[in-house]
Amino acid sequence: MASLAILGGIGLLIGLILFVLKFAANKSSSAGSTSSSSSGDNSKNNKKPSINRKVTLNPEADAKHILNSLKPSTTPLELLYTIATSPDNIAVASKSLEIRADMVTRKLAHLAQEAQKAADKEANATLDELLNDDDDNAWADDDEDDEAAQAAKAAKEEKKKQEAALAKATGKDAQDVTKVMLEGVDEDVLGMQWVKRNLTQLGVWPPPNFTVDTDSSTTTTMDEPTQRNLLMTMGRLNSRALNTHPELLSASPLGKIDPSYFQSTMEFRQRVLQTLDNVLRMACTLRSFKLVCTILDAIVMFKIGIMDVTSPKEREWFQTFMESKYGKEGTPRLILDETYLGVPTADPTTKEDDDVVVDKKEEEKNKLAQMIAQSRQVTTTDEKMSLEMQITRPHAEAFTKEKLIMCQRQGIPPQIGMQAYREAWFIIVRAYKLNDDGSSTRVNDVDWDGKMGGANPNHFTVMKENKHPIVEMLNEDTIALFEKELFEGGNDGTTTCDRKVVVGWPFVISNVAQKSGKVKIQLPPPDSPGKYEFSVTIKSQEFLCDVEEFKLVVDVAQGVKKGGGGDDDDKKEEEDMESKKDK
Repeated sequence: MASLAILGGIGLLIGLILFVLKFAANKSSSAGSTSSSSSGDNSKNNKKPSINRKVTLNPEADAKHILNSLKPSTTPLELLYTIATSPDNIAVASKSLEIRADMVTRKLAHLAQEAQKAADKEANATLDELLNDDDDNAWADDDEDDEAAQAAKAAKEEKKKQEAALAKATGKDAQDVTKVMLEGVDEDVLGMQWVKRNLTQLGVWPPPNFTVDTDSSTTTTMDEPTQRNLLMTMGRLNSRALNTHPELLSASPLGKIDPSYFQSTMEFRQRVLQTLDNVLRMACTLRSFKLVCTILDAIVMFKIGIMDVTSPKEREWFQTFMESKYGKEGTPRLILDETYLGVPTADPTTKEDDDVVVDKKEEEKNKLAQMIAQSRQVTTTDEKMSLEMQITRPHAEAFTKEKLIMCQRQGIPPQIGMQAYREAWFIIVRAYKLNDDGSSTRVNDVDWDGKMGGANPNHFTVMKENKHPIVEMLNEDTIALFEKELFEGGNDGTTTCDRKVVVGWPFVISNVAQKSGKVKIQLPPPDSPGKYEFSVTIKSQEFLCDVEEFKLVVDVAQGVKKGGGGDDDDKKEEEDMESKKDK
């Protein structure tokens, strides 16, 4: 009996000890839970951006800055530098860097919390394993192998995948620092600094011939937003070398790409191309042939990813690339089948009897003859002339086949895939007065003032009088530079007619399968009678291909002036014509 009493007392003592230990463990667990809850709240805060992501832009001030940075001698690289460092682009870059700095801070805080949670778990692991019998995961569920349980588990995993895909598509992943890979924080992640190192190795960083004008001097020192935008610019121009780099090719499938830089490069590309398109319109208003060609070259450089459109090496690479992708007939170019310049009395039509089948090809061949036959003499008082071109795209079939294959490979309906196609070309027209005998020797500038359509040949004077929005944005020094270039020239042997654009006109092909079509442009006739040569230049805005050029001669007769309203009518007509040209 005594032994039973002793055993009972020992059992009571052991139970009491276990109770105390259990109480202590629960208290510790409760404290840990409170700490974990607090940590969880901090973790949620770390996932959310803590700064305002909006950027305040001033498009008018930005356009004014770019316009007044341009000169007739501006090179394509200098133009791209100007756009990259414009006030609006610097504002966007500054905000991007601010957001990234906030992401880095939150990511480091998140990693520190995760490290602390792991340390706490390791420290409490022995006690929890021995005493925490409430852990539901300690024993396997009896129904683990049940079909319903497996189906529920699979549904849960599928839901997680869908949520992850949705977060990625909507950009939520880019704001959740627990999922974003950041260069300099996460191991082996590539971003802006990786691009900078590789551009340096390629010999294009710092950017060639780039300088920063300060109040007192010129320097090559760049602040961080300027450096970021110039890295994106040079990265785009050298994208062929970067995109095929082994480190990038191996990091991309692993997701070790810093989105705070690489996603911003896509947005930067869109802004730059939109700005280049706007600047091209402005250059046409300024009538500078040299600047228009510079902008078109910059567009091609930025779209394709090359440093120099005149480089034989780059041109050879582009030719080889296009042939390898589209075949021998896939090199983009235009064939000018028919050209016409004059004042047609009516659109040429083909009469056909009910029982006669018209040969469409023969009809196309006869269009030019029909148009000439129905044209009348161009006079100095005509409101406009018509420049028309029948254009063939020999690469249309090869491009269409490749696009269809691409749509099939990506599982995209061809009707949708084809809608995104865009092929832009740009037409530039200049005018020259010929000798009285009609010879092709161009007369000196002093023999023709360049007056067309009743407008003052110095379009800057007209725009100043009309308070044209572009002239209102230009500084006097900038206006003087372009006036000097157009009307005084330099020592390059060119004339005002060589340097001055009569009209610049874009045309865009949105149907990849379109093989031929007609382009029509309206021009003002010269104010003085005589023979004139119109030089037409066609440049691509997409491809590194040859420039198409041709010339047309028109005999202009003295016209009979309508009305007779005097000087006021002359001035009104001059202003109206200048307004039509700008449009």
